[in-house]
Amino acid sequence: MNRILLLALFFVFGFPLLADSSSKPVCLSLSDCETKADATTIHRKKITLLNFALSEYAKNAPIEKLLPLYLKRVRSIILEANGDTGYKGEIVLKVSHKPEYKQSQRLKAEDDLKFLESNQNYLTSAQTSELAELQTLFSESK
Repeated sequence: MNRILLLALFFVFGFPLLADSSSKPVCLSLSDCETKADATTIHRKKITLLNFALSEYAKNAPIEKLLPLYLKRVRSIILEANGDTGYKGEIVLKVSHKPEYKQSQRLKAEDDLKFLESNQNYLTSAQTSELAELQTLFSESK
C-alpha cells in the first residue's frame, strides 16, 4: 500500500519537475549561446553551445553574425579532436580518442572550414587571419 502511495505521489509531484528541467533551452539566442560558449574553456561544452546556436537561431541571422560562431566552433572541434579538453584546473586534462571519433570530428571541422572559405568575402581581416591559422592547425592535426 505504501509503495502504491509513494508511486502515486511521484507521478503527481515528481514527474512534472523532471519534465520541466528537460524542456529548458540551452541558450535563448544566437548571442546568448555565443556568450555562454565564450565563458567556458571546455571545448565539448563550447561545441554543444555553438551547435545549438547554429541549428536553432541561424536561420534568419545575417552571415556576418554567423561567421564568428563557425570560427569558434571549428577551433574547438580541432583542438578537442586532438585531445585538448580545454579543462583548466590543477591538472591539465588531455585525452586520446579512437581513430573513428577523430575522423568524424575532422569531417565536421572540414565542413566548417569549407563554409568559412566559401564566405571569405564576408570575413574581416582579423577573421581571415584566424581562418588561415585554423587551416594550418587543421592540416597539422592529420
